[in-house]
Formats: sequence, C-alpha cells, structure tokens
Amino acid sequence: MYCRYCKEITEHQKKGIHDRVHVCNECDATNMPVTIVREHDGLVNFGTMVEFIEWKDAGSLKQFHHEPQIGYSCIVDPQYFTYSWLTTAITEIISDTTKDGQRLIEFNTKKSKYKLYISKDNEVEG
Repeated sequence: MYCRYCKEITEHQKKGIHDRVHVCNECDATNMPVTIVREHDGLVNFGTMVEFIEWKDAGSLKQFHHEPQIGYSCIVDPQYFTYSWLTTAITEIISDTTKDGQRLIEFNTKKSKYKLYISKDNEVEG
C-alpha cells in the first residue's frame, strides 16, 4: 500500500479498514509511545507519557520524576486525579537499555515484573 506519511509504497500493515486516508501502522497517530507489559499475565497498557512517583513516608505523593529509581512507582498517563496505569514501588531495576530509538526498562515491584517500552523521547508527535 502507499502510505501518505512514508510517501512511498510500504510493506507495513494498513491501519484502519474503513479509513479514506491510507497510513501504515508505523505512521498512525494512534501509535502510543509508551507501552507497559506485566509479565506474569501479559497484560499490556499503552500511553502517551510515563513518569515515576516518589512517595512520602506516609504514602502520599512527594514528587514526580522522569527517571526510575528503587522505591518509586511507575505511572502511565498521569493527569489530575487519574492515570491509565500505576505500579507499586519498584524494588529492582533489572535493565535499562536503548536500541533504535526505543528504550526498554525492565523492573520488579513487590507484586510483579514489568517491561516498559518508551519510544520517540516519550512524546506523541503531531
């Protein structure tokens, strides 16, 4: 198919069966730059941004951070009083690598093991 954003014929899958505008799955604006996968059940959640929460001793929010640390929680799409995903506190950061513009952070919490994929500088391109 010809992708209007790639401006070439591409092998990538067409996005949207009934779309009049043909874009491939790599160029689609609905592709989210943040993906978090919970390993034990394969649950996947997508978002537009990710931050890490530092907690006060009493368990309330102390501060948001851009980088993970032991004791911080991972929060996907934080907004006023809502979010799409929030982990318990990170107990171990297994790895933090970047390859081909995609960052992969593997970490454990008290309850689960996660893989966090962040692409395109953690921003949605418009």
